[in-house]
Amino acid sequence: MAERAYRQDIKIRFSVLHRFLHLVVMIGFTGLAVTGLSLAFSSTAPAKAFIWLVGGSARAGWLHRFFAVITYSCVVVHALWFLYYKTVLSGKLTGPLSIAPSVKDLKDFIQNLGYFLGRRKAPPRFDKFTYMEKLDYWALFIGMNTMGITGLVLWFPEFFTRFLPGFFVNIAQVLHFFEAILAVAVKFFIHIGLAHFRPAVYPGDASIFTGRSSQEKIMADHPGEWSAISESDGSSGEHASRTSFRAS
Repeated sequence: MAERAYRQDIKIRFSVLHRFLHLVVMIGFTGLAVTGLSLAFSSTAPAKAFIWLVGGSARAGWLHRFFAVITYSCVVVHALWFLYYKTVLSGKLTGPLSIAPSVKDLKDFIQNLGYFLGRRKAPPRFDKFTYMEKLDYWALFIGMNTMGITGLVLWFPEFFTRFLPGFFVNIAQVLHFFEAILAVAVKFFIHIGLAHFRPAVYPGDASIFTGRSSQEKIMADHPGEWSAISESDGSSGEHASRTSFRAS
């Protein structure tokens, strides 16, 4: 059942499913970062303190694998939902409400670059997800799969070396480590910075937690999304509060 807005000018942008998955991934990713970095840099004072706090390196390793299962389960659920919605419910992968990359993203990038350089008078009309948000999303998706696959190799080396050369375990270890460092840097600095510390949203954008956003904010930041959901509701000035329940 679609959610209802509690005020006429407050609209639903993110469904309960998407907010729940985001929250679980946020908790799981943080747990992975803390446990993984503590194990990787176990000789440092903060890592020693954390490992002691949780009861030793074996317990820290167990927690790391626990957070990995939780986080990657969300990745799988979201991927299945994305495919189901785009291929069965909506019948298309791209569009103004879709997270899938499109040619418009490249055009938006070029136009936005021109706007920053003073060559254009106005920024592009962004859809529900800007090209930066899509890049952030797909980088996370690819990174999660990279860490998931390499993590499985490291978790079950005896199984994988039955049909793979032993040096694949070493390759998996290197890839897992550097991808983890990259993911932590991107998520804790770029993702959080863009999502919550931009002048337009500072001190934070709570829409991914509440699911709601004001009509004024949507029209200003994502006019392409506003146009799409207004047309789908058969009105140019108002739209029902069910919008993003259909989007992903």
